Amino acid sequence: MAPEPAFRELEEDLEDRFFISGVEKAGRLRNTYEHQLRKRRIVVGVVVAVAVAGLIALIVGLAYGLSHRKLRYACPRGYEAERGELVFFVVGDWGRQGSDTQMKTARLMADVSGCMPPKFVISTGDNFYPSGLTSVTDDQFAASFTRVYTAPGLQVPWYAVMGNHDYGDNVDRSLLASGQCLAAPTAPEQCAGKCCFSPWWQVQSQLTARDPRWSASLGEVVTRSFPLGGAAGANSSVDIVFMDTNPYITEYGTREWANFLYGMNYQAANTDALTASLHQQLNASCGRGSRWRLVVGHHPVRSYGNHCTQGDINDCADMFWLRPLLQRYRVAAYINGHDHDQQLIKAPDDPVHYIVSGAGSDVREGEFSDESAVRSRDAPFLSDNQGFVAIALSEGSMTVHYYTVEQSEPAYTRVIPLPAAAPGTCGAASSAAAGGR
Repeated sequence: MAPEPAFRELEEDLEDRFFISGVEKAGRLRNTYEHQLRKRRIVVGVVVAVAVAGLIALIVGLAYGLSHRKLRYACPRGYEAERGELVFFVVGDWGRQGSDTQMKTARLMADVSGCMPPKFVISTGDNFYPSGLTSVTDDQFAASFTRVYTAPGLQVPWYAVMGNHDYGDNVDRSLLASGQCLAAPTAPEQCAGKCCFSPWWQVQSQLTARDPRWSASLGEVVTRSFPLGGAAGANSSVDIVFMDTNPYITEYGTREWANFLYGMNYQAANTDALTASLHQQLNASCGRGSRWRLVVGHHPVRSYGNHCTQGDINDCADMFWLRPLLQRYRVAAYINGHDHDQQLIKAPDDPVHYIVSGAGSDVREGEFSDESAVRSRDAPFLSDNQGFVAIALSEGSMTVHYYTVEQSEPAYTRVIPLPAAAPGTCGAASSAAAGGR
């Protein structure tokens, strides 16, 4: 018997309601699931973001820590203060107003000076970047020197030569074009109250009055003698000859800074007299029987750095004339900066050691990545890390320690014996050598 129409309608209505209720329930369940899934995704996203941020912070922290790590720098093995050696430091290309790179080297020098105190420090030039001083009251002097090298062991005389940046290299041309700074003053009086770049400020007594350690030379040859404590009656001393090499670099004469006060062109007019003075002082050193002779300048005579290996720049070519002179007067080492690195070069056919110490602040990383047979033959040490050179000199040997900020002990040490006398050397040159190159 078929159901009544009313009953069928009720049954169908119940089925529809049941179906709709199931659909609604499924929809609610799906919505709940999707909501929970979104929450989970948000939580996971936050966790991942926090983890990534933490990882980045960890990497940055490690990188900063490694770059600022404080090594405990040590004195060279075998060094004994009781031996009474003459100790001095050599640093170049440093004056960057207390930059991070400068401070790294300054701390390195401070640490080593605590156990190997120097009698003095030699600066191989580029004392004040970017373009030297503008007056005797220029705050760069304090910012780059007095307030940087504050360690007790560095409160000793500093003997400086001039670098090209001390003469005004890399000057902001707009300062000259606008007249804000003088381009070609001829007397100090013209610079009163004005911006006036000049190497002359570094040799003024007012600067030494601000910091008694400071002693610089400009456009001249200066010999400083230091006793070695030898036997009674013997002239056991070292003569260190400081020279201004900037006037010999021919390309400087056309630069926009060439006519600064007592600057490049003023000094270049006197190169013959400068060369004659160098001959005379080295000859005098030989004549009085000084045991050692060292020569200090800013520009390299030998170098594998940028300033002597680039196609359009080769300062070593301008300085080549000095090589036979160094050999003639039995100079043990020529010491320079200019290239922002550290090098030791000693060719088998040349008795002179060439010491480059120009890593006092910024360096050229990767400068020596191209190895060559020539380098391996006569360049036992090349470094593109910040650092300085510590030298211990005795009657019979000169020990050269190359320090870098990457190692707690010297990265390289070389013992240089006293140069042997040879025919035609040390004072045997003819009188004709006294003039010209």
